[in-house]
Amino acid sequence: MVNTFQLVNKELYVLHCPMANSNKGAFWLSASSEVKNPYYGSAMLTCGEVKDTIK
Repeated sequence: MVNTFQLVNKELYVLHCPMANSNKGAFWLSASSEVKNPYYGSAMLTCGEVKDTIK
């Protein structure tokens, strides 16, 4: 939706955690490229990687 309708005026980062949803993986958007995994909290805060940048 963000890509299609160009809803942002600054960069957003698409991050991915491969372990979320019973190892099916999940994506989230962030204003920062720093990984702060919302799926596992402090237990795995840095699990994930930047997959794309939306400009």
